[in-house]
Amino acid sequence: MSSSSSPAQTKRCPYCGAAMVLRVSKSEKNRGKPFWKCLTSYGATSCNGFEWVDVTSAQAEQPDDTYDATVLNM
Repeated sequence: MSSSSSPAQTKRCPYCGAAMVLRVSKSEKNRGKPFWKCLTSYGATSCNGFEWVDVTSAQAEQPDDTYDATVLNM
């Protein structure tokens, strides 16, 4: 496995520049919604960096593996 990650898997905190980790909300209101959390948020020097993932943009960047069967049946 390569040590490099795709841009969708890595992000830098816009506040402190530290790495961010992708998490999924477990709260009742936002259950299943992905978000970025700054890794320094868990230490003594916390910047509290947090961003919701724009799911519509993330889905638009994913390749579409579906096809129209009527096009294939020529």
